[in-house]
Amino acid sequence: MFVRLRPREERKLSADEFIQVLRPRLAQVPGIRAYVQNPPPIQVGGLLTKSLYQYTLQGPDIEELYRTAPRLADRVRELPGFQDVTTDLQIKNPQISVQIDRNKASTLGISANQIEAALANSYAAQQVSTIYAPNNQYQVILEMGEEYQRGATDLSLLYVRSDAGELVPLEAVARLVPQTGPLSVNHAGQLPAVTVSFNLKPGFALGDAVAAVEQVAREVLPDTISTSFQGTAQAFQSSLKNLYVLLILAIMVIYMVLGILYESFIHPLTILSALPFAGFGALLTLLLFKVELSLYAFVGIIMLVGLVKKNGIMMVDFAIEPSVAARRRPRRSTKRA
Repeated sequence: MFVRLRPREERKLSADEFIQVLRPRLAQVPGIRAYVQNPPPIQVGGLLTKSLYQYTLQGPDIEELYRTAPRLADRVRELPGFQDVTTDLQIKNPQISVQIDRNKASTLGISANQIEAALANSYAAQQVSTIYAPNNQYQVILEMGEEYQRGATDLSLLYVRSDAGELVPLEAVARLVPQTGPLSVNHAGQLPAVTVSFNLKPGFALGDAVAAVEQVAREVLPDTISTSFQGTAQAFQSSLKNLYVLLILAIMVIYMVLGILYESFIHPLTILSALPFAGFGALLTLLLFKVELSLYAFVGIIMLVGLVKKNGIMMVDFAIEPSVAARRRPRRSTKRA
């Protein structure tokens, strides 16, 4: 369900604040478990999950994967700052297991392939032919009638034709065992995968959440299961690694350009000496206003480097050539009486 809020000037709460008010009220509705999220303006990859941030587990052993994924979700649910922690794992779907009695089936002249073909022809909705008309063509679909697909007991009405041409009931050569199993087997690449999704409480930084989830994964998951963030969390993780390198490269490029312009190794350092104080002021401002160091804040810090550099160039120019700066000032005209 998608909910469109009124324009911002017509309501007192922001979208995230409205979610915090709506979440406990939805939790009181019996029979449902609601997950509320504020989708980002641009969806950066990932899957469509119940929560915003995603952490994917992959492994060749599907039983081990299904056993350890709920334990990871339970541990993440206990961490401070996390909410709406859930997985896409649905392994309690009722199903019927057809266990073939091969000795009895062989005695009646029925093979396992014949039983599989009978089940496929009854429930797989296969196209067996095409009828070509003058103006159109029609696909011929082979399947059982809808009145025989409403319950597991309808399997007892299914017959299998033996090699002698006789119809043998399915229950005569197989046992129908009720079980529970996965509703669907999700994959990431070519391996079975389970995605743990979560939301964050207001004021909790995504960087701290990424580090906490990775720490819990190292403690809970075996070495045979590989993990990775998806969607927004993956984009944040990759961009955060590159942003520090980008900031260092920007400072190095500024130093080299200023060194070429001033033909000195000292003056660029004088200009850049204000950067630590400006960076401290930027981080202190984010801390005072309780704003996390997001991608937008980091871009603002890089812009701050440019502003500090410009002011430093003006001060150094004035200190090096005060006479030139004085000549540039407009002279006042005086008149003698």
